[in-house]
Amino acid sequence: MAKQGQVRAWYFSHLSGAECRGGAETALHLAAKQLILEHRSVALPPLVVNFSRQHPKFGLFERSKSIDLPEKIWRMSDARAESSIGTYIADIAGTLDDRTEVVVEVKVHHEVEPEKAEYLRDNLVPCVEIDLFPLLEESVNLQKLAWHVLECTTNRRWVSNSGYAALKAQLLAEYNAWVAEKSKNAPDLPCRQYEVKKQPPSKVGEANARYRAKPDDMKRLELRMVLGLTGDNVWPRHLEVLVREGATAIPAPLDIWQGETFAQFIYDPTGQRQDTKRFSLPQVYEWFSGRFGTSELVRFQVSAALRLFLGYLTSCGFLERHGDAFTVLHGALRPPSRPKSRVRPATSPETPPVVTRPKPIVVRRSWTWRELWPFEDVAVARAAEAIGRFAGTAFNAERFVRSLYDMSVEPSEAAVKRLVAECEGNADAAFDLLKYIGVVEESWRMLRVGVEPPWRRA
Repeated sequence: MAKQGQVRAWYFSHLSGAECRGGAETALHLAAKQLILEHRSVALPPLVVNFSRQHPKFGLFERSKSIDLPEKIWRMSDARAESSIGTYIADIAGTLDDRTEVVVEVKVHHEVEPEKAEYLRDNLVPCVEIDLFPLLEESVNLQKLAWHVLECTTNRRWVSNSGYAALKAQLLAEYNAWVAEKSKNAPDLPCRQYEVKKQPPSKVGEANARYRAKPDDMKRLELRMVLGLTGDNVWPRHLEVLVREGATAIPAPLDIWQGETFAQFIYDPTGQRQDTKRFSLPQVYEWFSGRFGTSELVRFQVSAALRLFLGYLTSCGFLERHGDAFTVLHGALRPPSRPKSRVRPATSPETPPVVTRPKPIVVRRSWTWRELWPFEDVAVARAAEAIGRFAGTAFNAERFVRSLYDMSVEPSEAAVKRLVAECEGNADAAFDLLKYIGVVEESWRMLRVGVEPPWRRA
């Protein structure tokens, strides 16, 4: 529903009771693809290969290789959205100057499917996936989004790269050499003498291990006592929040890991904390991984789940967020009450009168002028193509476009139809013609009379 008041900037809102669950994800996904199509360039991440093997005699072998690719950035001679790559559809498919076909995938909620990734690797199609999921919890303008999509290198990964197999082969060769060296130095000693001796666990590590060994019911009981929930007190809804990513990598139920995190970093049982408590997402992850024993291999998923949960607590009023840093605003168990909306003071007689906007004129199906018009010659060609489809065979396309582009103010619906009729076209199809040319679009907004058009504004 269009909100077109006299004080605030015009905006859209949902109708009462309406839902749009995927609206933010879809808008972010479409905007990112449009930026890539317009700029036809994407920064590339370094190529990183993590290698891990567990040998039955000699223990764990872990190595990682990372190389910065010489090209650093893809500059595409052409880019196409929703393009077919074999039996799959790519978000963006493009061609480099050396005629190499490349693919850019935009992840907001769903990453590239394993089958699709395998197809790209088997067919040697380079592919980069850009992860914009963290931006859903932030306020993003177009400039910031453009940086995350086109320039940032830490929010993307290689799905397919021809150099990946070579790096992995190098690490496998190092592993085989490591095994051979171990076997050569001590071929006859018992295997147990070659097991890596682990450092004795710290007191915190021992406490975390004891905690993980407890059954979930006991953990819940202890957590309720810590949070002061006795008897039939209902478990808080903000400590059992469904998150869209990463929760499956955490070996604990939602209420337990969210309640423990809340108790550790936010909860103030006395309500008399004088100092301001601050923490960062990495600090939460380090504590969390020790508490629940999550592997480093799922660090990204666990961090995503924690970021979403802390973002929800921020929206509830518990925290104030600055990137990945948080400040505790409210340490009680229950969320703070919402502040009442301020009452606007009455307008004094000295207050200058509000300048009213021109009254909108309702037009068929609701149209608004596009901010960017095609070049005049392109518009003439498109209008000529529309002859017989929208305007009629006698339609003077060139006269119509020249007259339209020379207008100094936005014309009304009647003026548009009158101009089409003067050029011997079908007035009833006027807005279908304008849409085909590319100067209007269907919208909840409406054409306005006597307003300077967007293509003439400074």
